[in-house]
Amino acid sequence: MPSFGKNFLFAAFTSVLLALPLVFWLYNHERVDDPVSTLSKYLKFLYSRDIGQAYRLISTVDQRIKKRDDYVRERGAFTGFALEAARKLADLIEIRLVSQQLDGPRSRVKVALNLPDANGVAPLLLDWDEQRLNLLPSPEQKKILLTIDDLARQNKLSMIKGEEDYVLVKENSKWKVFLNWAAGVRIKFATVLPADGVSAEPMARETVVRSGDLFTVGFKVKNLTAEQVVTRIAHHVEPKELTRYLDLVECALLLPVRLRPGEEQVYNSTYLVRGDLPDGAKAISVTYEFKVEP
Repeated sequence: MPSFGKNFLFAAFTSVLLALPLVFWLYNHERVDDPVSTLSKYLKFLYSRDIGQAYRLISTVDQRIKKRDDYVRERGAFTGFALEAARKLADLIEIRLVSQQLDGPRSRVKVALNLPDANGVAPLLLDWDEQRLNLLPSPEQKKILLTIDDLARQNKLSMIKGEEDYVLVKENSKWKVFLNWAAGVRIKFATVLPADGVSAEPMARETVVRSGDLFTVGFKVKNLTAEQVVTRIAHHVEPKELTRYLDLVECALLLPVRLRPGEEQVYNSTYLVRGDLPDGAKAISVTYEFKVEP
């Protein structure tokens, strides 16, 4: 995932973490066959943007609806030192169990969550610019990690607190995170192209998301001409009454982009499905109408 708006996106992701219909349940003592161990790992993977590892701990029912590659692409994954720094912060997450209700193979819990504010520590981490972080010399990277340790010891890290209800399911003696994607809204992506100049298509034509989800979709755009092309999009959402529930957080194509002759690029758009999305909403269509500027 290109490192545009990393500060904003990671901070937004951190806030959304408190409202997602997921389960985060940690105790001081973890056992291999109980939800504590599974959820502890899941929470750290998700917060640190180790998305591929987080997917392993999602319920089989949910995995049937959304494949691993789609999930990783939608969430965006950190690599290298950016991932290492995010893991360092994830280790500081604190969870307190408020209540628990067992219902057969399901465990419903309410937890109090206290996690580092990614926005608050962003200046130390180059505004979460993944590319710049990964290119830092090793001594500079070590200095950042030591600074995080010092801030934590002195209780100077900005933290985000909240309470939320979550659900776990037991599968073959193992606990998994239940996201209930089956109850989500299906979002479809399409393009309208000019008569000539560019071709464009979404990397994924549809996805399923729940209220509070933050996700990214990429559009592959190619200049079909032997001259430089300047293109941008008009963004359309149907039905129109659901437009206000789908926030376009970041979009590289809303402003004009230049493509050299024959050049092909992938441009990402990040969306946030608002938490007050009506329960009856089942489908949203998003169309990118490409325009070539003279």
